[in-house]
Amino acid sequence: MLVNGARQAGKSTLTRLTAQRLPGTVVRLLDDAATLRAAQDDPTGFVEHDGLMVIDEIQLAPELLRAIKVLVDLDPRPGRFLPTGSSRVLALRSLPDALPGRMEVIELWPFSQGEMSGGPDLGAKGRLRAGPAGTCAG
Repeated sequence: MLVNGARQAGKSTLTRLTAQRLPGTVVRLLDDAATLRAAQDDPTGFVEHDGLMVIDEIQLAPELLRAIKVLVDLDPRPGRFLPTGSSRVLALRSLPDALPGRMEVIELWPFSQGEMSGGPDLGAKGRLRAGPAGTCAG
């Protein structure tokens, strides 16, 4: 499964909370220069792990997608990898060949103003949903 979405949508927070609940989970943050270098230098070794592996910002090291594909082909147990990435992940050239049928993409959207405040959604979508009666005059 890939958690995909815009910056600041909560992808990293969601996957780290998931990782905390599952013993043996490894979290790899590709924003860290040394971690990114390790992923680029040895993609296969980087993704070898028996439990769940969270890979944050996978679009920074697209070569990991091929390494994950090989491991999933050899051992198709689900739930071994939980990468996150920006919307650029789906545009990577290596993605279509690497993981079709092997990965579910979950699109994570940021909260609306109404969701954050616990009140009505006063953004553009909320006004459109409310219709003419819900629009402001003036």
